[in-house]
Amino acid sequence: MDGAPHTSPAATFPTALARLRAALASVANGDVGPIKALYSHADDATSMYGWGGYEKGWDAISKRWDWAGQQFKGGTVSHENVTTIIGAELAYTTDIESFDVRLPGMDQPTRWTNRVTHVFRFEDGSWRLLHRHANRLEGQYEPAQRLGGNANAQA
Repeated sequence: MDGAPHTSPAATFPTALARLRAALASVANGDVGPIKALYSHADDATSMYGWGGYEKGWDAISKRWDWAGQQFKGGTVSHENVTTIIGAELAYTTDIESFDVRLPGMDQPTRWTNRVTHVFRFEDGSWRLLHRHANRLEGQYEPAQRLGGNANAQA
């Protein structure tokens, strides 16, 4: 060993999580630079955002963030952490994420809440966001009611 202190990847994860929170606050104000800097630029990076579709690979993800940044005209985002798991090379968080933002064509801010999963990978000495999945937080419901079936129907 060279005698230099070694910091484990797990010990540095709180910094990556703080960067994610700050980056999403920037997104709420139309600035996607910080989230794009945090995201992995690997071919296996993925995204599944609350506005449908999905992306795989950095080129597609980068374009989607550029589009997303154009949707936000100022506001805030808050997070309630549900779970954080940190391994040697992978980590993930599950959160409840609430946006209060202005969107194009709207006079007043709007609010929505997502359930979100973020997956990080330790790449070249730092944590990078590998995957984001966000969709609207809804109340629980019976599948048949949501899908148009009759929960009381008999076979």
